[in-house]
Amino acid sequence: MALYTSQYLLTHISQVGTLSVAVGSVAVLILLSYVRTFVSCQLKGLQGPAWTKFSGLDMTISVIQGRRVHRLLDLHRQYGPIVRVGPNEVSISDWKYYRPLYNNPAALKEVDFYSPFILGKGSLFQMTNPDQHTARRKLSNPTYSLRSITALNPLIRGLADQLVMDLLHESENSPTGTANAFDHSALYSFKVICKLAFSKDFAADEAEDLQTLLDAMNGSIFAFLVDKIFPWLRSSGLANKIPGPVGEGCRKHDHWAEKTREMVDGLLKSSGEDAKFFLTPVAHGVDEFFGRKLSEIELVAEAMGVMVGGSGTLSTTLTYLLYELSRPENAHVQKRLREEVLEIPDTENISALRNNAYVKAVITETLRLYPSIVSTLPRVLPEPLTLGEHVIPPGTVVGMQHFVHQRDPQIFPEPDRWTPERWFDRTEEMNGAFTAFSVGKRACIGLNLAWEELYLAINAFVRAGVEIRLGKEMKASDMEIEDRFAAIPRGQKLMLEVVRL
Repeated sequence: MALYTSQYLLTHISQVGTLSVAVGSVAVLILLSYVRTFVSCQLKGLQGPAWTKFSGLDMTISVIQGRRVHRLLDLHRQYGPIVRVGPNEVSISDWKYYRPLYNNPAALKEVDFYSPFILGKGSLFQMTNPDQHTARRKLSNPTYSLRSITALNPLIRGLADQLVMDLLHESENSPTGTANAFDHSALYSFKVICKLAFSKDFAADEAEDLQTLLDAMNGSIFAFLVDKIFPWLRSSGLANKIPGPVGEGCRKHDHWAEKTREMVDGLLKSSGEDAKFFLTPVAHGVDEFFGRKLSEIELVAEAMGVMVGGSGTLSTTLTYLLYELSRPENAHVQKRLREEVLEIPDTENISALRNNAYVKAVITETLRLYPSIVSTLPRVLPEPLTLGEHVIPPGTVVGMQHFVHQRDPQIFPEPDRWTPERWFDRTEEMNGAFTAFSVGKRACIGLNLAWEELYLAINAFVRAGVEIRLGKEMKASDMEIEDRFAAIPRGQKLMLEVVRL
């Protein structure tokens, strides 16, 4: 509902200071949501703090702190698998309900949660109409198949090798002897998606342009805020003239959109109908929902969705993978990983790397403990849902979090401990509770790409003959997951010593 959107937007407002107009408008949304949901409340009998009958304020505060998912984990450990977290919102931690909820085509995406993320005419990520989503996904699916991703391996491999060399160069030339793997992981995943989606290479002399584009994408959140609360501001041209972070965010969004349009135009001119690039079939195919090809503005919106969805999530996973490998207590994992990879022939066919049990376990355990999307992805029930002895009425917002059910101690003993070896004896329950890429028609379209980028990054580190060690300047609190819809390390850094063996 509107409350959920308000919580998300408040998160980003808190990072740059109080904006009286925006906060006031969000406060109105929250108040209206409380009134509406309190009047229609039918969730009596559900476990949860008493205040949730009247208010979602506690959740709002935790969003501002970037700790919403941590708060939910605490509530589930206190109250059990079904917890009321607001007047009209329920959180579930039992993995057995994940597929019935997220595979249910009738359970609709919660519109007010996704509406701030509208990119122009809309992209695959935020489409709430199931028929429209199905048609757009049908256009996109072929280029995300494992076969298609495999054909692009040489491009990914080259960027993975560059990632390692850049980290090594920075570490060897830094006064502290460390390099920021958080920043380099972001650049790696961003360059991969730009290459695979748009056939766009960034030359050495374009490093500044690359960083500016990445910053523009990441800094566009206030444009979404303006579109949500004051939709006429941007169309009037006034939004870019607002002083402070709101105007800056709108200008960044415009820069991001313009550069994306240039890359889309460049792809269409250079590659024709070469279907190996992600945007080509979307550009040349017929969208069955509309019964026509996409217009330029629709294609740019889809491209922006591909760009944002295909970069930040992967960089987070890679950051936490490197973090765990670099910790002193996990030196034995890094050693064994090196031994396992070096036993595999270094060929362009990486099927042996994909099938190596230890390599797969290291990645899987990272995705379990540090899922890149930690936020609730809310669904609105179209009909009653029976959860144990409770019947949740239609219209209720219901959601689950990978972060919570992938830390179920009944399934994953010592759930907060990174232990790749646990996957050697995987159970049916472990497989069922592992949902890092979601399931069904709404599952992450880029999961094959994500796995491939991680496989090739591991391969690059091992083949380069380097060892990574956690920088002495790092504190445990720097790597605490901050819930900003996607996970992000609270310190926004990962300082590593990269040492030649």
